[in-house]
Amino acid sequence: MKREQALRQAAQGPLGARTQPSKTRRRGSVTLPSDTLPIVEGNSGRALQLRARLAMSRESFARLVPMSTRSLASLEGGKAPSPPVLRQLKELRRVIDALGEVIQQDAIGPWLEQPNQAFGGLKPREVIERGEVDRIWQMIFYLRSGIAS
Repeated sequence: MKREQALRQAAQGPLGARTQPSKTRRRGSVTLPSDTLPIVEGNSGRALQLRARLAMSRESFARLVPMSTRSLASLEGGKAPSPPVLRQLKELRRVIDALGEVIQQDAIGPWLEQPNQAFGGLKPREVIERGEVDRIWQMIFYLRSGIAS
């Protein structure tokens, strides 16, 4: 019971509420949820929308991927990501999309930066940096299903 409460508190952003399911929009012939953004904008790869979506600094976002800030700047400038970086970006986008189902979209970035009791006082960003993203997925699972842990 305590763990379920901690997980629920962990999922609450600074505004303390969950979002409603988002509407969908059409992009070409594929229908995507309106809050599911591609990793890079357009074919040129000019801007990393995921970083903008989280409203994170380049330094903080680079630590999540993980990559250097210089590499991230090159990526944002249009350089194609290497296969390992692309895999990391896709995984991070999946986690952020899933968090968007249980946390307000605009609260995800700040939530990632706040120490959290459900993760032993670590910031969720630090949990991801340590390669323990499964802990975030577990929290998402319990919040989605309503199952007591």
